[in-house]
Formats: sequence, C-alpha cells, structure tokens
Amino acid sequence: MINLLEETPVNIAGVMFVAHPSKVSAVAKELGQFPGAEVHVTGNTGNMVVTIEEVITNPKKSKLIDIITDMGLVNGVISSSLIFHHNDAGLPQHQEVKS
Repeated sequence: MINLLEETPVNIAGVMFVAHPSKVSAVAKELGQFPGAEVHVTGNTGNMVVTIEEVITNPKKSKLIDIITDMGLVNGVISSSLIFHHNDAGLPQHQEVKS
C-alpha cells in the first residue's frame, strides 16, 4: 500500500470487474499480476473488487487508464466499471514551487 504522505503523487482506482463465473479464479489471479493491482473480493457470480495504485512519475502521462483498459481485455472478463478514483497530484505538497 502506498503511503499518501510521500512526496510522489499517486493515482488510486477502485474497479468492479465481472468475469464469467467459471473463470473467476483464473481471472482474479491474472488481474492481481498487473502493476499496482490487488484483488480484494471475488464472488461466485463473477464479481470482483480490484484496486490499482500508480505512482505518478510524469503527471502529464498517467498509465492508470492503460492498465485498467488492459485488465478489461483479460480472457474471461465480461465488464469493468470504475467505482472510485483518487489522484493527489493537486495537493499542495505535489505542486511545483514557482520562483
């Protein structure tokens, strides 16, 4: 888990994935291997809750949406829905000081 008090800003997304019920275990395992991803809950109907944390190294080029998009292409995934997003790049400690 990322420490939100660190100097580097982060993106955190909560995503609900629905997988084919017969593929839940395999899909959950594969989703958990994506960078910053953690599968928290899976259900026998195919629902699963996943968080993805991205340390922002370049504020103008986030990779989070690419990761979520790629996760949605995993064999067995039926749908995905972004249910939570946090980006702390706008916090004062992450703003450039202009002289």
